[in-house]
Formats: sequence, C-alpha cells, structure tokens
Amino acid sequence: MVSSEKNASINERQLVTFHLGDDEFGADIMNVKEIVRVPEITRVPNALNYIEGACNLRGNVLPIIDGRARFNMVKKEKEENSRVLVIDVNGKATGVIVDRVSEVIRVSTSDIEDPPKIVKNMDADYLNGIVKLDNGDRLIMFLDIVKVVHGDGGAEPQTSEKDAMGESFLKSSDNSSLDAAGDEQLVSFLLGKEEYAIGIMQVKEIIRVPEIMKVPNCEAYVDGVVSIRKNLLPIINLRRYFGMESKGITDHTRILVVDMGGFTAGMIVDKVSEVLRVPAGMIQSPPRFSAQRGEQLKGVAKLDNGKRLIMMLEPSKIISADAYRMISDLKGASQENDDEMKSIERQMMEEEQLVAFKIDNEEYGIKIKEVQEINRMTEVTKIPRAPHYIDGIVNLRGNIIPVLDLRKFFGLSEKGITDAARIIIVDSAGAKTGIIVDSVSEVLRFEKALIESPPELLSNGIDSSYVEGVGKLNEGKRMVLILRLNKVLDFEKISA
Repeated sequence: MVSSEKNASINERQLVTFHLGDDEFGADIMNVKEIVRVPEITRVPNALNYIEGACNLRGNVLPIIDGRARFNMVKKEKEENSRVLVIDVNGKATGVIVDRVSEVIRVSTSDIEDPPKIVKNMDADYLNGIVKLDNGDRLIMFLDIVKVVHGDGGAEPQTSEKDAMGESFLKSSDNSSLDAAGDEQLVSFLLGKEEYAIGIMQVKEIIRVPEIMKVPNCEAYVDGVVSIRKNLLPIINLRRYFGMESKGITDHTRILVVDMGGFTAGMIVDKVSEVLRVPAGMIQSPPRFSAQRGEQLKGVAKLDNGKRLIMMLEPSKIISADAYRMISDLKGASQENDDEMKSIERQMMEEEQLVAFKIDNEEYGIKIKEVQEINRMTEVTKIPRAPHYIDGIVNLRGNIIPVLDLRKFFGLSEKGITDAARIIIVDSAGAKTGIIVDSVSEVLRFEKALIESPPELLSNGIDSSYVEGVGKLNEGKRMVLILRLNKVLDFEKISA
C-alpha cells in the first residue's frame, strides 16, 4: 500500500491554480507558502514595471509583483477576488498578485505536455508545461514560479538562520551606512501616499519653493536651478524622477536641500512629515528588486508594528556628479568640489539653523543641534503634584522623558490636542525633555545677521528672558522667536 501511494505521488503534481485575465495558470504547491488578500502596498521608486511595491506581512517586508504586468497583460484595479500568492523559494518570500485563485488540484504527469515554442502572453521559459484536462477543454499553463519571481537568475541560496526565519527575501547588501549599534535619525516626507526619508545629517535645510529658473537640455527630472544665498542649486523633481504623475505646487510643497555626496541639490517633495529616530533593529535592507538607475534605496524602516513603511533614500545614488556638473556648466556656475565645500562651511558659520514651530499664531524656533527628534503626540502619563506646565512623562523606546506643555509654560489659554500637535524631543546639558507644540513648521536656515536681540516687552506677553533672539525673515514680514532652551528647562529656578 505504501509503495502504491509513493508511486502515485511520483506520477502526480499538486498545483495551486489561478487566473490572470482569461488564462488559467498553475504553480507547484510546494512553492506556494500561503495565499492572502491584497494588503496595502507601498510603492517602490524606480522599480521594474511589474513590481507593484512592498507590504508588511506579519512584521516582514514582502516584495510584491503584479502578475498581469509580469506577463505583459493590461493592468487592472484590484478587486474583491484578487489575491496574493506568497511564493517561497529557499526561504525567500515574494508576493504575486493574481486576479483570482481557483483551486488546488492533483494532476497526472501524463496530462502535462511540453510547452509550445510560442505561448500567448508569456515567455515559454517560464513554463513547465501545459496541463490538459476535461478532454482538452481546460488548459492550465503550469508555471515555473521560481523563474517568474526571480527571473533567469533563480533564487539565491539560503545562507543563515535569519534566512530560515523568513527574512532572506531581502537583498544582501553593504549596509555600512546603517548604524547597527545605534539609531537612524530621519527627515520623512511624502510623495503621493508613499512615505520616504533621508538621513537628517544629509538634509541641510528645508525651504518653500522659490522661483525656479529653467535650464535647457537637462534631464527631464531636473526642474531647473534656484539661487540660494548667491549659490545656484539644481532642483530635482522627485515625482518625475520616480516616474510618478506630476503635481502642482501647493502650500505643503517643500524643497529639501540635501548633501548629495560632494555637492548640494534640492529635492521637491509633496509634504515634509516629521523628524524621527528609528532604531536600527526596525530597519531592513531594501528588497532584492530595486531601482533601474541604481540602488537609491538604502533600507526600509518598519514602524507601528510594520503598518507604516518608510523607504530610506540614498541621495548620492540619485543624481551623479557628472549630471550635476552639466547643470552647473550650462549656467556658468561650475565649481570644484573643494571650493564648494569651503563655501558651504563659511555659510554654516555665518548661519543659524532652527526647527521652527507654532504656538497659536506665534512662530518660535529651537536650534537644530538641540533637537533630538520630533514625534507625533503619544500617550502622556500624568505625574501627581508636578508643576502645572509639566504634562507628565512618556516612554521613548524604554527611556522615561518628562514632557513640558509650552502653552501652559507661557501662560497661554489651553487648546485641545490636534493632529498637527507634536512633541519635540530636545537635549539640554545631556538631559532629554519633550516639548509639546501646536505644530512644527519647517527646518529654517538663515543668516545670523538677520537675528536681533529681543525687545524688553514682547507683544505676546511672554517673558523676554526666555527668548535668545528674534529672526527677521522676508524683510521683517516673518518673525521667529528663538528660545533660550536652557532657561526654559531650568525647572529648579522656575519652581523657586
């Protein structure tokens, strides 16, 4: 009896069958790890046309392939019957979107014929054969699902215990830029519905969109150049660079001035989200499919138990130094790298960089070197008999941090917490404190010459001793009160 069952298994194949359009396909059940509904998918910039993006599957980043696009079929919106086949090859997982799953069937090897040289909608190399059932009325294309997912190169061998735990679908790469022993501090921003981030040390400032001067004969993704303090800055339109639909400038549109590795460029983004600190353990290497122009992704940050995926960009891989020189030469502004770096150093000595935020209609600033991160509002635990302006404490990755409500501290009327409210984590004399503000505006960089001493009596009634200076921008139309942080956080003197 055992021998009979063994022979039957040798002469049979068990297939998961599914549809793409009017065609029916089958994949060996041994390669199908599971079948799930189509989850929320995060787009991956500059990926191949059949790459839908990535999603979170129980804490792991799962690359997703659109089955229709993989076989050059017309794409269509996902429907109730759409499913994702999670394909497992040597511990590596990839999702394939199909129109609907039919059934799991056993077929005799005698019912499987060699594929013809030319098969509608697909390359015969992806076929193991054609299954003929019901006297030839039902044809199922038996896929080599490994080749469909990984291409001709096949799957890479499993190399570690971590691979066996389901994380080996991530590409093995040099992650020296990720601090394995520490955290990554990021500036996150939106392009459409997708969230991206760049390391805060590479973001020099964040500005509103000024008038952009067009430059002829440039790459299509270069909007032109702008003049920033007598220096020309090339502007990269990230939407166009990633092949996304163009979008007009809005009140939220910003330019991130970024160190691209040897030169500086501006990147237009839809909206700047926040400054956040991400533990190294929450960052995974980029999926094995990546960009066509190079490895612009240096990692994927997984927050909120994997519900929030942030794609971390590597600016130095977005635009080459040659392309930058071409842009600069067209405007007669080409410089040697060392001259540019000296110019940047001089500017930094003569400039102040602040995180700007609002309380009511008044705008304040804290020096960026004192800001550790900016977080969304979280649950605050009240402290009995604490000063009225201390809202309580929060748990920040295992560290207990006191939280100061700046409205209460300045004696202003209370206001309910809104979606725009933020907690700015600051570091003064080695002690971390959270400061609740109504909203965070942007990161500002401006000349120190534009900072004046505060008047003895401020119009908002706030004690001027808490204000280090007043930054006057836009010819004095915009004023930012720069806080003297050590004075604000001197709780002992305040209590006395």
